[in-house]
Amino acid sequence: RYDPFRIPVGPLGCNMVIIADPETMEAVLVDPGGDPERIISLINSKGYIIKQILITHAHLDHILATAEVKEYTSAPVFYHEGDRQLWLSLPLQCMFLGLPSPNKTLKPPENALQDGQELLVRGGRCLYTPGHTQGSCCFYFPNDSVLVSGDTLFCGSIGRTDLPGGSYEQIMESLRSKILNLPDDTRVITGHGEETTIGSEKAQNPFLKNN
Repeated sequence: RYDPFRIPVGPLGCNMVIIADPETMEAVLVDPGGDPERIISLINSKGYIIKQILITHAHLDHILATAEVKEYTSAPVFYHEGDRQLWLSLPLQCMFLGLPSPNKTLKPPENALQDGQELLVRGGRCLYTPGHTQGSCCFYFPNDSVLVSGDTLFCGSIGRTDLPGGSYEQIMESLRSKILNLPDDTRVITGHGEETTIGSEKAQNPFLKNN
């Protein structure tokens, strides 16, 4: 198994994740949520060759450094088009939280994620998991028993559904149909905070214990 690299970035401590082939160092980078200079320095120091930039959802704290990282790596950016309007609302999102808008214009990505889409490294695939937002996705790497869950699943909780585009019924259906059926030992790298496992969440998460 490959051990992914994770660091919190940006104003709300989004977990940016890099999953790489340890031999070729070709990698996918998930959720460049801020601190572009730090991310670029990390890419350089580790020798990663970024092949895809993957977005779990288009809340500002998961995308703020996308333009800089794309410009530096020339890697294509992928997101689910269900979050197009959310992406376009980035200046409003920043204003709502009292944050400055990004230095570089962030146009919606040209590459659309599809449910089940294969990713370019480590046998990963996209799981479309709407609920937190209409375009929320998780990224599953079965060869490494790793799920990058974005803000769909947290240690002891689930993503909030009271923001525009959120739906409690949808997120629960996404969790039941796409997430809870993964192996119990699957390591879950969440969008914020500490990691967990599928088995731990099935046993202890108050939103999931009876599902």
